[in-house]
Amino acid sequence: MPAPWRAMLRSAPVWAIIITHGASVFGYFTVVNQLPSYIESILHFNIKHNGLLSSLPYLGKYLCALASSVLADSLRRSGRLSTTAARKLFTGFAVGLPGVMMIVQAFLGHDRVWSIAIFTLALTINGAVTAGYLGNGLDIAPNFSGTIFGMANTLSSFGGWLSTFMVGELTHENNTYEQWQIVFYILAGTYLLGALCFVTLGSGDLQPWNSPAPPCT
Repeated sequence: MPAPWRAMLRSAPVWAIIITHGASVFGYFTVVNQLPSYIESILHFNIKHNGLLSSLPYLGKYLCALASSVLADSLRRSGRLSTTAARKLFTGFAVGLPGVMMIVQAFLGHDRVWSIAIFTLALTINGAVTAGYLGNGLDIAPNFSGTIFGMANTLSSFGGWLSTFMVGELTHENNTYEQWQIVFYILAGTYLLGALCFVTLGSGDLQPWNSPAPPCT
């Protein structure tokens, strides 16, 4: 079945997935890749504690992904939430709330306990994307969900490089908490933009171009 490229590229729900995935993964890469550096240079933890503390968000994200998926399926199966409502609710929670927490981090991140707690909670909550936009391609176009995810993953992979470049440029010669505050504000804006995009443009409805008409013979 040939991919309906024109219809896909003009589809708001497809772009909602692509943009939100890019924003979410940009935030994720920035936090998990740069967290050890922040813990060592700003919070002054030794290397032994650094490894343990840097691993906590991964565990939280995994557990939240499992729990949120079960909850979302239960809500949809019972009829209490439509597919569209479930995807928007869990995406807004998983991508929007970490954005708010990055703003909190900009004010409280100099404190060791608050900083680790905020980072861990933000990445844990982000695990709920599994019940949100991450599987949304199967809702709107199961025949082309792999293509949609490939498009989204291309953008998000670029975000991994961009996040490293951004932090390096901001902190290379001035590795201070004030410079990291700029990083946190950028993360907050990115997360919130992604959440707003999906809540506004996202959908859980099957798209008509999922089953294109066969060619005339």
